[in-house]
Amino acid sequence: MFFEDYRIGQVFDEEIEDVIFSEEEIIEASEKYDPRDIHVDKEAARKSRFGELIAPGAYANLVLWAAWVRTGIDRDGVIAGTRILSCKWLRPVLANTRYRVKVEIVGKKRREGRNDGLVDFKMTAENPKGEIVTEYTAQALVRSKDGI
Repeated sequence: MFFEDYRIGQVFDEEIEDVIFSEEEIIEASEKYDPRDIHVDKEAARKSRFGELIAPGAYANLVLWAAWVRTGIDRDGVIAGTRILSCKWLRPVLANTRYRVKVEIVGKKRREGRNDGLVDFKMTAENPKGEIVTEYTAQALVRSKDGI
């Protein structure tokens, strides 16, 4: 998709595959990037307020975002990400739980005198209860059709 193709309020959800994290995946990533007990030690995590291992927030967002990128929907137009506008971790991301990912277009601005613009993508992930576990809004520089 190119800059002109995006509409504010446009939602992508059916196109995005659900995501399931394994305990092994959470522990492996956590040992490398966020080795807190709630991420790497099953027994310590069981005694925590969460009652089980939870995925590190930044890692969870990266994996969930990858589900969107794998659709290839934005492949032709996205040049690069420019910034993270907001990031909220609302509930723990657990192992062996299916998460539904949704991306909504929440902002769009053409760059004057350029063949591109900025598009704001809001990704949310829901657990099986329909509760949003993370909300992540990123901005990307997107090529215009006339900028090919």
